[in-house]
Amino acid sequence: MNTRRGKWTRGWHAVALIAIACFGAPALADTRLCPAGPIQLIVPWPAGGGTDIQARAVAEPLSRRLGKQIVVVNRPGAGGIVGTTSFLNSARPDGCTLLLATKATNTIAPHIYKDVHFDLIKDFTPIAFIASVPNVLYVSAKSNYHSAQDVIDAARASPGKLAYGSGGIGASTHLSAALLGKLAGLDMLHVPYQGAPQALAGLLGGQVDISVDTAAQVGHVRSGMLRPLAVAARNRLEALPDVPTFDEVGVKGLYFGFWGSIAGPRNLPDGMVKELNEAVVEVMKDPKVRKYFVENGGEIEFMTPAQLKDFWLEEFKNNKAIVELAGVQPS
Repeated sequence: MNTRRGKWTRGWHAVALIAIACFGAPALADTRLCPAGPIQLIVPWPAGGGTDIQARAVAEPLSRRLGKQIVVVNRPGAGGIVGTTSFLNSARPDGCTLLLATKATNTIAPHIYKDVHFDLIKDFTPIAFIASVPNVLYVSAKSNYHSAQDVIDAARASPGKLAYGSGGIGASTHLSAALLGKLAGLDMLHVPYQGAPQALAGLLGGQVDISVDTAAQVGHVRSGMLRPLAVAARNRLEALPDVPTFDEVGVKGLYFGFWGSIAGPRNLPDGMVKELNEAVVEVMKDPKVRKYFVENGGEIEFMTPAQLKDFWLEEFKNNKAIVELAGVQPS
């Protein structure tokens, strides 16, 4: 036996053990989902709004399924840009920080704000789709318009006079109504307000004639305040089964609505992405969760991360065209 070699080998093993104890084993990276503590879900919109409510409806059951606490953190400002930028500046690829990525912030804001400095694909990891909430043509319950055709006929009879309200330049209520005008060949008057609540008040108060707002306003339909006339989706909504789609009333191809999805920072490991995607899909299959979204005008769709990436790209392209036809100049 080579005694010198044996002593050298034992000595090296001792040194290696000491190094591992002091510095860890660099070759064995921890691939567990956020091993350090709770997961933060960044919502770049105010608490209590539709986006925030969607996040909280998913966070609790997702937390139970993952066996990890999920904390919803609101970081509003500039149409979601403040919170999204903060997420990109601070999130690490360890699964501890996720983002509620939406149509408005991730696929519309880059076309209407010059100070958006993130790339939809390079800077985010698509994880899972949550739900979409299509827009609906609404009038006040006191309105003389009882069908989408009534609105179309009135707009054609008096070009430039029928008024639609929106939550502001570039808001979904603006873009969806502008798309209606384009596809139906209508000349309508745009009345921008300082936000969605003010636009709704304008509609209910008779200051504007119509609004093309999300189906999340279904509560006002049930209370008798709003009358829905057409849905901007390919199929009728379970929440509004008697309301035809725009396709059905002759305005072909008007598909527009809010949607939310879960995203991670760039370079999020595939294993974490797979675990999160499967967990979100199972949560959205839960009867209680599904009932909540459907009753509030939502449509649930399941996507793989690859399908979500393709969906993001398609939405980014389509919304660029819609922003241009609405005449919105980047500011």
